[in-house]
Amino acid sequence: MSSTYKGLEFPDHVAPFLHHMEAMNDHREALRALQSSWDTLALLGHLSNLRADMSETRESFDSLTGRLLASLAQESLSRVLGGLGYKAQVAIDILVRNLFERTADIGFLATDASIIEACHVQAQAAAATNTHDTTRALRERFAAYVQRYSVYQDVVLLTPSGERICQLRDAPPASSAALAAPACAASGYVERFDATPFTGTAPVLTYSSAVRAAGGSPMGALVLVFDLAGESAVVFDKLCEREELIAFLDGAGKVVASSDSQLLPIGYRMPRAGTSSLVRVGGCSYVAVQRGAASYQGYAGPGWTAIALTPADAAFVRSTRSEDVRFSGEGIFSPELIAIPEEASHIQRRLERIVWNGRLQQGDDETNRFSRALLQEIAATGRRTRAIFETSTRELLGTAAASLLEESRMLSALAVDILDRNLFERACDCRWWAQDATLQSLEPGASRDVLKYINGLYTVYTDIVLFDGQGRVVTSSRGHVAPGTLLDDAWARDCLGVAQPLGYAVSAFAPASLYDGAATYIYTAPLRDQGRVVGGVGLVFDAAPQFRAMLEAALPKREGAAAAFLRQDGTPISAIGTLPIEPSPHMLALAPGQSWSGFVTQAGRCYAVSATAGSGYREFKTSDGYRETVVSLVVVPCGAARDAADRDRGALTPVAGGQEVATFDIGTQSVGVLSGHIIECIEVDRSVRVPAKLGTGVLGYTPWRDGMLPLVDIGEQLGEMLPDGQQAVVMQVDDRPFGLLVSELGPIVELEVSDMPMRSRVPGGRDLMSLIAKSRSGMVPLLSPDSVAELARDSRAIGGA
Repeated sequence: MSSTYKGLEFPDHVAPFLHHMEAMNDHREALRALQSSWDTLALLGHLSNLRADMSETRESFDSLTGRLLASLAQESLSRVLGGLGYKAQVAIDILVRNLFERTADIGFLATDASIIEACHVQAQAAAATNTHDTTRALRERFAAYVQRYSVYQDVVLLTPSGERICQLRDAPPASSAALAAPACAASGYVERFDATPFTGTAPVLTYSSAVRAAGGSPMGALVLVFDLAGESAVVFDKLCEREELIAFLDGAGKVVASSDSQLLPIGYRMPRAGTSSLVRVGGCSYVAVQRGAASYQGYAGPGWTAIALTPADAAFVRSTRSEDVRFSGEGIFSPELIAIPEEASHIQRRLERIVWNGRLQQGDDETNRFSRALLQEIAATGRRTRAIFETSTRELLGTAAASLLEESRMLSALAVDILDRNLFERACDCRWWAQDATLQSLEPGASRDVLKYINGLYTVYTDIVLFDGQGRVVTSSRGHVAPGTLLDDAWARDCLGVAQPLGYAVSAFAPASLYDGAATYIYTAPLRDQGRVVGGVGLVFDAAPQFRAMLEAALPKREGAAAAFLRQDGTPISAIGTLPIEPSPHMLALAPGQSWSGFVTQAGRCYAVSATAGSGYREFKTSDGYRETVVSLVVVPCGAARDAADRDRGALTPVAGGQEVATFDIGTQSVGVLSGHIIECIEVDRSVRVPAKLGTGVLGYTPWRDGMLPLVDIGEQLGEMLPDGQQAVVMQVDDRPFGLLVSELGPIVELEVSDMPMRSRVPGGRDLMSLIAKSRSGMVPLLSPDSVAELARDSRAIGGA
C-alpha cells in the first residue's frame, strides 16, 4: 500500500514521517525545479529544428525521481528504526542477563547457615514475643552480601506468615504475607514486581525463596530487592547518547524504569506505536521501536520489553557524520538503492548521446545557433539533474555507512559490556562463597555437598574446587580433580596471598589442567578463620560456550559477519566466524573503555570494523584481582572495495576558427576524433562476441541500421579497461562504418589541430594516434581513423555494413 505526498507515491509506513525528513524534502524541491526546466526544454525542442527526442529520457528521469525519493525516505526511516531497535534490544538483553544471575543468587543465599539459624531462633520464640528484632550479626551478614553483590538495595528475611525477622535497611515494622506465602510454597525462586510493605509505595523487583530446615519444611522466606533503578541507569547511560529515551515496560505497557523520569515516569502507560512506529508522548511525536528479550539459558526475564524513542523532529536531521562510501555495498544497502546511481548514470549517458548526436547534426552552420544553444542548455540541465541524483545518493549512502559503523560500534561495546558484567559476577561469586561457614570448615563431605549445590545453580562453571592453606585439593563440585592433589599453579598461590578482606585473585587466560588443557579463567578467593587464610575456593569458568554466547548476542545479523574477543597482543580468546582482516595495532592498543570504528580494505574487499576495549565493572576495576584488557572486535563485509573519487576531465576552451573535434573517454584516457569522421554515438546492448582470430581490436558486432556493425575495442592498446554497459562511437572511413567502444562522451568543441604528428604504435605496426588538438585550457590526442579502421577490416567476412 502507498500514500501520496506532494504528488509522489510513498509506502504507507513511511508517509507519517515525510514532513520530518529534511534531506528528502530538500532534494524533492530541487528535483521539482529541474522538472520545470525539462518541461520548458521539451517545448523549445519542438519549436526548433532540433532532431532530438527527449521524451524517453525525460520520462526516465521522472520515474527515477520518484524511486529515488521513495528510497531516500525508506532508507532514512530504516536507519532511524534500526538504530533504535538495536538500542532497545541491547537494553533488554543486558537486563535479562543481569536478572538471570539473580535467580541463582536467591537459591544459594537461602541456604546460608546464619539465615537458617535466624529462622530457627524465631521459630523457637513464643508467638507473643514476635518483636521483629534482628541480630546485629545477621544484619552484618546482609551488609557483607550487598557489599559484594552491589546489584541489591535491600535484603529481607520473613517468617512463613510474612512477619519481618531481619531487614538490612531501616524501615518501619511491616508484614508481607503476599511475599512470604508464595515463596514458601514454591520449589524454586519467585520473581515479583510490586510494592511491598517494607519498601514503600513504589513497586520493586524482588526475588524470594523459602528458607528450609533440614527436613525440607519452610522456616521463612528470604527476599532480595533488586536495585532496578540503579542497574537500569547504568544501561541507559551508555545507550542514550543523543536525544533518545529508553524505558523498560511491563506486560501491560507500563514503565518500570526509564532514562527520563519526567517524560516517562514509573507507571506511565506507553501509547501503542502501531504500524507506523510513531507515538505521542507529552504532546510531542516520537519515533519508537519496542523489543522483547532473547531468552538466556532458558530464562526469559519477567516478561518485560524495552522501548527506545527519539523525537521525530530530531530523528531525520542530516547526520554530522557521513562516510565516503568506497565499497559496492552488497548485503549492506538495499538492491534498489545500489541500482539507483547506476541507473541515473545510464539515463545521463543516454541524454549525453542525444546532445552529442544533436551537436554533430548541427555542424558549424550559423543558422543552427538557436538549436546549438538549446542543446547546451539541455546538457547543462542534465548535468544538474545528475548532480542532484549523485548528491542525494551519496549523502544517503554516506549516512547509511555511518549508521553501519555506529551499529557495529554499539555491538562491539555490547559484547565487551556483557563480558565485563559476566566476569564481575564471577568475582562476586568467589568472594561470597569464601564466606560460607561450611566451606571455611574444610570438611570434605559437607563441603562437597555445598559445592555441588552451588554448581547446580551457577551453570557457568565446569568445576568448583576447595583447597587448603598448602594448595592441596580438599574436594570439588564435579570431582574432576582428586582430593590431595597439589595445585601448583600461580592462581592458587595468588589466592592464598590475598590480603584485602574483599580481595580475590584470577588467573591469566591460559590453558588449565582443570579445564581439560583448554584456556580459561579461574576465579579464586581465600577462606579465612579468625582473619587467617586457611585455604581457598577456585571457580573454573566454562569459557568456550560462555564467551561464544556473549559474542552471539553481539553478532550483527548480516551475512559473513564475524566477532571476536582478543587479548591486546592479538591472541584470540573466542571468535564466531573467521576474521577476514588482521587486527591493526591501534585497534588492540585501545585504553580501557575506548572504542574505534572505521572501514578497512584488505585483498580488494571492504569491511566495517569496530573495536572496543573492556573497562571492567565496578569493584572489578579496583580490586586486587588480576585483570587484563580484552578487546571485542566486530567485522561486517561491505562488498568489493572501489575508488569513489571522480576523475576531473578539465575544460577545453573553444578556439575561434579551429576544427571541430568530438571528444570521448576510453577508460580514463581522453581522446578525440575530427567530427567529420563520426556518424553518431549508439548504445551497445546486443553485441555478439566473435573469435579472437578476427583481429586484436575486434570485439564482435551489433545491429545497426540495416546491417551489422563491427565493434572495435582499443582499451587494451591504451592500457585501459572499459566498464560494462558500453556505448560506441560510429565512425566511417572510405564509406565503411565501424563502432569504437567508449566509456564516456566529452564535449564537441572547436580546437586548434597541430600539424605536428604524434606516434603511438600498436601491435601490427599501426599508428593509433595521429595529431594533437589543443586550446589555452588543455589538449587532447586525436585518434587516426584509418588506423582504428584497420582493426575492424578483418570482421567484414561476418557481414559488416
